[in-house]
Amino acid sequence: MGGLLIRVGGQGGGAPLLPSSRDVARAMARAVNKTALQARTAAVREVRAVGYNLKASTIRKALALRRANPKQPVATLKATGRPIPLAEYSAKQTRAGASVRVKNGRKTIKHAFVATMESGHTGVFMRVGKAHKRVTKNGKTYWSGLPIRELFGPAIPDAVGNEAVKKQLAHLVDSKFPAILDHEIKWAESKRK
Repeated sequence: MGGLLIRVGGQGGGAPLLPSSRDVARAMARAVNKTALQARTAAVREVRAVGYNLKASTIRKALALRRANPKQPVATLKATGRPIPLAEYSAKQTRAGASVRVKNGRKTIKHAFVATMESGHTGVFMRVGKAHKRVTKNGKTYWSGLPIRELFGPAIPDAVGNEAVKKQLAHLVDSKFPAILDHEIKWAESKRK
């Protein structure tokens, strides 16, 4: 699945060295974590900007952030999750079928319908198969409806894996990390005095 890995090595671009390597490691970990948090926020913004019609909270929940620490200054931002039900993409019932806004515009899926199940789950469904079954229940014989299956849209990892999104996130990490690292080292120096 899609994901973003932020790796950091070395001392940073021209930053002054601190007397203690422990302080440098802590500053590095804080800088990596702050950059990763900004990358997560940017990922949510960029996925929506590319045209995916999802709530920001839905995207944010699918982005798992593993934070850096002084011993391992690597933060990982990974997109996880399954395909998202089409009901999450502003589904509406129309005469022709179900209308959804997945990416850049509304599309109608012919013969699909929006329904709420007994469990309370609302989804976009379509009937599958061609033959009705003859069913006897409580002494009464009737023809059953066709089985239904739920329809799904793209998963969050697919959206984050979009080239435009990856390019923006890489640019953000490359541009923000040196400044954040410099700030964290200066802050650690000021605390030592």
